Amino acid sequence: MVAAGLVVLTAGPAHAGFATTGTEPAYPYAQPVDASVPKRGCATTLSDPTNASASIPAVQVIYAWHEGYGNRYNDVVEQIAKIVDRMDWSVDESTNYDQHINFSCRTGYNTSTYSGYAQALVIPEKIEGGTIGSEIAADVVADDLAAAGYDNANRRYVVFEDFSEGTAQGHCGQVCLATADEWDSGTILHELVHLSDADHAKATEVPETVDVSDVMSSQWDNWNLDQEFNSYYDPSELTARFPNYGLAVNVATTPWFTSPVCCDVGYSNDLLTAEERGIESVAPSGYPAGFTLSGGGWMQVTPQGPDAQVSARYFDGRRSLTMNVQSWSEGVLSLTRKPAVTAGQRYKFFARVTTATSGNVKLRLSWYNSSNALISNSDSSTYALNSNWQEYSVSAVAPSGAATAQLSVVSPSGQTFAYVLDSLQLNHCNNGKTTDGCRLDGLLPYTY
Repeated sequence: MVAAGLVVLTAGPAHAGFATTGTEPAYPYAQPVDASVPKRGCATTLSDPTNASASIPAVQVIYAWHEGYGNRYNDVVEQIAKIVDRMDWSVDESTNYDQHINFSCRTGYNTSTYSGYAQALVIPEKIEGGTIGSEIAADVVADDLAAAGYDNANRRYVVFEDFSEGTAQGHCGQVCLATADEWDSGTILHELVHLSDADHAKATEVPETVDVSDVMSSQWDNWNLDQEFNSYYDPSELTARFPNYGLAVNVATTPWFTSPVCCDVGYSNDLLTAEERGIESVAPSGYPAGFTLSGGGWMQVTPQGPDAQVSARYFDGRRSLTMNVQSWSEGVLSLTRKPAVTAGQRYKFFARVTTATSGNVKLRLSWYNSSNALISNSDSSTYALNSNWQEYSVSAVAPSGAATAQLSVVSPSGQTFAYVLDSLQLNHCNNGKTTDGCRLDGLLPYTY
């Protein structure tokens, strides 16, 4: 868990007069189709939520009030429940798999109505140590919760503060809690995910913009739960771990989330493994596992270096591959494994590529029949690389007889340079959410 102390995300400006609306739903998150946010429901129900030792691991929602500002529980309980429901929806929508947050409720309410459900889900608690109108440390809230009995190791506490201002915080000590004074599903989900040992990623998939194909887990455009490359959150590979700032985690395995169930098709429907999307198991400067090379050039896991230049730790926590291009022949860098495809259906290959100098590459989908004989290639246009981490793609329909596809990055002959490759993805374009069934391109560059 997060070490005792704080993991802090600075939230937006303090809400005027404690009108705790945050930016919900004004900021451009992906939104549920039903604007009322259908309730997820309770994973466990207890008569005494402070006695949860025999219960399943779950998230307990707390409305934290202070006598200096008053108890507005009846006025805001449904608002809080809808924000919490949106958090759960975001978790579900952020992968190709069906997964939810386990919520703990209390007995004594008619959960067939939204009002009753909200009151069962959200528990009011007076915070004695709070200070009206100024910042309050998370451990002060944690101490008050512990004194009231909310200190169970089976619980993570999501706390909606109604009296302080400043920052949203994640804290694990005697009590593990995510707390915020600006009530916003992205911000509070962000802090909850911190409690799974996930630190800040380095960028969004589409920096400086909001990409609606992603589910944001920050009210600002600086961190996602899932970057469409499943950087932390790939339930199809629960044994995978993704290095980030000295940690190695997979949020999908967190016990207060439900077990992932295949297949709740999202925007990406990625057909690659975690190791194929990045280069996780091989140390910097080693030979990349799972990749093959033909023609001019040689490859290695990118040597360790500062983030401002090239690094064995790309911005979302994965290692990268360096291809040293030689001029005497076309260089073809490929994934060794050929994922299965269905003839007549569309697929899209994405990769992020950068170079410290200049050079040209193209992406290639090679189609093979059931006897592993090459049928044809589908090439992208030739891309002129630069020093930004740019995402490129090629999309094509699998031809008649195609059974598998190989993914390659091709460097035309006559060049001598090095490029760095990361964040590969093979998208089966059947999500039913975009025009062509593929996830949206993220073509804006990332600069350090």
